[in-house]
Amino acid sequence: MANAKVITLDHVAVMVSDLERSLRFYHDLLGLDFVASEEHEDGPISMMTALPGVHMREYRLRPAGGVNGHARVAGQGFTVDLIQWIAPESPTDRYPINHVPSSHICFGVESVPATYDMLVEAGVEVVSPPVRFDGEGEWHVLFLYDPDGNLIELNEIGTGTQHEHKSKMHYWSRY
Repeated sequence: MANAKVITLDHVAVMVSDLERSLRFYHDLLGLDFVASEEHEDGPISMMTALPGVHMREYRLRPAGGVNGHARVAGQGFTVDLIQWIAPESPTDRYPINHVPSSHICFGVESVPATYDMLVEAGVEVVSPPVRFDGEGEWHVLFLYDPDGNLIELNEIGTGTQHEHKSKMHYWSRY
């Protein structure tokens, strides 16, 4: 039996309780570019999610610089899709940072310390002040929460230096 081979990264869907509030956070505050708005009602979206009577709205956004320094090519490229479920209404619980299942999105910014100051001034909940890493160069990282408690990481791409990651063999890894 052949294995499936993932070829591209298309989008990340972020469930939100208030689409306009989340647009202000991701677009106005973090600076993601607006791509499109969509609305899905019943039909294929209900079949895909295995839920009857689905109604959802979404904003598609994208980072201006592409994915990990790779500029966009023709078309919309990788997007961050903010999705508000109108029906059925989404449950809203916040799990600890280490909860399984969970995930986070990491965005690259020019300066984590400067971005941290701006976010704190705007009232954004951060996990900690910027943390300096120096094992593979020197840069800062920061965890924060969006208005719905989705975990976001900011990774510094503009200041400091980063070196190519050299993989190590660990006893628990098959690679």
